[in-house]
Amino acid sequence: MTIAERRTNRITRDEILDLGDYERRRDDIRASAIRARRERRIFFGPNATLSFENRETVCYQIQEMLRAERIAKPEEVDHEIETYSDLLPAGSELSATLMLEFPDERERLEKLTALRNIESHLYLSIDGAGNAPAQFDRRQVGEDRLSSVQFIRFPLTPAQRDTLRTNAPLRIVCDHPAYPHTADVDADSARAIASDLED
Repeated sequence: MTIAERRTNRITRDEILDLGDYERRRDDIRASAIRARRERRIFFGPNATLSFENRETVCYQIQEMLRAERIAKPEEVDHEIETYSDLLPAGSELSATLMLEFPDERERLEKLTALRNIESHLYLSIDGAGNAPAQFDRRQVGEDRLSSVQFIRFPLTPAQRDTLRTNAPLRIVCDHPAYPHTADVDADSARAIASDLED
């Protein structure tokens, strides 16, 4: 998927409610979005979480940002839409937010420094269809250390996409020597993640 093709898959202005409408409908929207996030959030190891994104989770993030910052001017709303639309998966790929959480400041600095080349060690393992390596946003990877929040994509081959849709076992694997952990994705979460794939 090229950058040009990805830019056709954006949140539209019509999908975003104005502040008043959102406030009136927030409880229902929030409950649904939290459920969608919970289904797509995978913990692996003691310090890492991978949260897969879809249209609902991205729209919710936009709405919450507009609400928190009281953003209502059309050009400012458009800016938030453009920024968060980058989180959407496009075509035959999955997208996710990786969070690395180390409460102790000294440990956090050491670990994020040690993990700065994690992008070549993180992948999805799809039973019967091989591995889908993560692609990191290079803007978030510094020369000295990694940012604790990373936006990543998992481009899939047609065979991987089709296999994932058959409820094949899915696993998240990190084989970095500084953080060697694996997580089996439960069947409900795997189905939710697979349902976000486009044809």
